[in-house]
Amino acid sequence: MTEKRRIPEQIASHTYKRQAPVGTVGMAHPIARREANKEDIQKEQRATPRAAQRVVTIPEADPAVAWNTFAQRQEQRRRARAQPQKYVTRVQRSQARTGARSGRRSRLVRRSLASYQSVPIPVRSGRRRARRGFFWKLLSLLMGAVVLVLATSFAFTSNAFRIEQVNVVGTHNDALIREIQAMGMQGQNIFLLNVEALTERINAIPRVASASLSKQWPNQITITITERVPALLWQTANGTYSVDDQGVVIAPVSPGAASNNVMTVVDMSGQDKEKGNMGERLYAGMHLNSADIAFAIAAFKLLPRMAGVSAFKLGYDGTIYANTTNNGAGALQGSYIVESQDGWTAYLGGPNDANPLENRVIELQQILALAHKQQLDLATIDLRYGLHPVYTLKS
Repeated sequence: MTEKRRIPEQIASHTYKRQAPVGTVGMAHPIARREANKEDIQKEQRATPRAAQRVVTIPEADPAVAWNTFAQRQEQRRRARAQPQKYVTRVQRSQARTGARSGRRSRLVRRSLASYQSVPIPVRSGRRRARRGFFWKLLSLLMGAVVLVLATSFAFTSNAFRIEQVNVVGTHNDALIREIQAMGMQGQNIFLLNVEALTERINAIPRVASASLSKQWPNQITITITERVPALLWQTANGTYSVDDQGVVIAPVSPGAASNNVMTVVDMSGQDKEKGNMGERLYAGMHLNSADIAFAIAAFKLLPRMAGVSAFKLGYDGTIYANTTNNGAGALQGSYIVESQDGWTAYLGGPNDANPLENRVIELQQILALAHKQQLDLATIDLRYGLHPVYTLKS
């Protein structure tokens, strides 16, 4: 058995020396203390070389100074991170910039002219791509043109786009609906249908006040119309016609309808010459003077309400002078005539007189009241002279 050797105890030796007062030069200086400590340690090691001793050394740098240095470095890094970063664009090195050849580039190989003659010259890929791109563009344009031609031909020649049904809304007049549907719209191509021209044709119909046309794809159209509303009847020697408030002659009416309508104007001008209003024959679509029509409508409303005349016939004569102060060529004006069932006749004049129609009706009411009070048998009452009406008595 091996003997156990006893390890000598490790003894730590500490040397405490009194520090020199502040301000004195000697061992109080850090460098002097380090030198003294080194000498003491060496002496102890020479005295007891075999004994393991605990060595306590003093760092060469002052800890306070080291901590201050660490804090300064941290502050410098913090300031560097706070500053805005600068981005530097990398540029490939070249011989023109550096003056030396880059190591990444391959070295130039010098060949003789004979070697180039045997090697075919390659075609650049950019030109080849450009030619291919132009070819595909040209091909796509040709294909698009072909498709457009085929689509246009199909749209203009196919039976799927021919008008099969014409819908007329806004009226219940069967004659007007048949007249519109007979304008030749059925069978036409819906793309080639001239909407503006067709709308003008429909508006030219006397019964139609306004019309609008819309397409319902692929083969129907809808026509929305607004009919003219008759405002009164205009009776002539050649027949009776319905007229709207704008003076448009709508259509002829039967004699039975004319007798049942109260608002009927009897045109008495030129009946012996077989002419209509103001010496002309009336026909559907003709335009009469809108002021005359408005005057007649107002007379039908004011006479029963203001003058108390309920049963009367309103006539029109375009061959008499409505204004005696102007006897020139242009003084020939029409006048409306009221024929009462009591046997008297009143001349109201026309819409161009300076005296308003309301004043003339008031004058008529006063003359009728005076005749009733004095038991006068009136024959004629002329209200065409402003504030000086004239009346005559029967003999």
